[in-house]
Amino acid sequence: MLAAIAAAAGGFAAVQPWRWALVPACLVGVVLAEKFPVKIGPEQKVNLGALPCLVAALLLPPGVGPATVGLSVLAGNRIVGRSWAETALNSGNTLSAAALAALVGPVGQDVDATLALRASAAAFLYLVVNLCVAVLPAALHSGRPYLGVLRQAAQATWPALLTLGACGVSIAVLAVEAPVVAPLPLVVLPMIYRMNRAIEAQSRANAQIAGVLAAQRRFLTDVSHQVATPLATIMTNLAILHRAQRSGPAGEAIADSVAEAERMKRMLGRLRSLAHADEDVPLRRELVDLAELTADVVRAYTAQAATSGVGLVTEVGAHSSINADKDLLREAVANLVDNAVRVSPRGAQVRLRVDRGSVGPQIAVADDGPGIEEERLPKLFERFQRSDAGTGLGLAIARRVVERHGGTIRVKTEPGAGSTFTIELPG
Repeated sequence: MLAAIAAAAGGFAAVQPWRWALVPACLVGVVLAEKFPVKIGPEQKVNLGALPCLVAALLLPPGVGPATVGLSVLAGNRIVGRSWAETALNSGNTLSAAALAALVGPVGQDVDATLALRASAAAFLYLVVNLCVAVLPAALHSGRPYLGVLRQAAQATWPALLTLGACGVSIAVLAVEAPVVAPLPLVVLPMIYRMNRAIEAQSRANAQIAGVLAAQRRFLTDVSHQVATPLATIMTNLAILHRAQRSGPAGEAIADSVAEAERMKRMLGRLRSLAHADEDVPLRRELVDLAELTADVVRAYTAQAATSGVGLVTEVGAHSSINADKDLLREAVANLVDNAVRVSPRGAQVRLRVDRGSVGPQIAVADDGPGIEEERLPKLFERFQRSDAGTGLGLAIARRVVERHGGTIRVKTEPGAGSTFTIELPG
């Protein structure tokens, strides 16, 4: 309909002979753009075929330009193997957009400021119509609101689209006023090509890194599970030997072996927790009362703390609840408490406080231990940073869990005066 209106309004008026070269040029440009799509981001592509289409719509007669654009897109889509349904949508989309552009701002033989403005408006209209129709299938297939999909697509591609529109208008105007310099706007294409190659290299590197991290998670999970059974057997046998031989050098050696086996058991448990925290699966969120969660952790560690002569105290400044993965969040708090108990001297207390922070609920775990040296603070939450508290996994697990919940974890410490770890969660 729009193409027919454009043809009736502008017809097949006579133009300079050189303009007819745009018919095959548009076809070749669209086919090349379809075969070699350009990325403007790791997950974002832009079709440079819009550039020859826009130039053809502005410079060819209204009865020819839109038809040339539609047929070029149809041919390009079929050459790259797109389905007939997708081809029909794309060619109809560009045909309609080109017809509107040809109606609003065709570039004739005499160019002035008014015509240049109309051509700019026509280019903008072409890009808007093209984008609005192009996102329609994505919205229908995903079930997402159309306006939301359109807004996301516009935010991702508007710089590239406006650049293409400006290049198209510049080429069309310069082709009439100064044909020799008309190709100058095309100097951006080599830069786009180099940027595209860099983005592709980055995408490959990201894929390799993702593969390595996935393999690491599988390795941690497999090792922790494979070692768990023989370790349980070793610990059972050591317990039997320890009951039978409690004194002498043999008894001391068995006691040391039991302690090391217990340490290995804790390390395997933390490896499993770290692999679980790293999994790219949705959090199992539920409404969690933070006071109940900290009380649960205290009950679990009371016996261990009593053995070390350390007291556990809970304080609730403000009752807070949060929509979180209860098991993971409990693991994070438990690791902080476990570390605090291990570094605290006999007779000291480990204090857990639930309160309301500046951005949401927070949980603080304070100890009376020796504190942390300043040079260790920058890498404190990195994995396998050994400390007096153990393997160096507990704080890494806590940070990973908190980050997955959109929160932050920080430490306030002073050598000889203890440390306070604070988890602050959104909400």
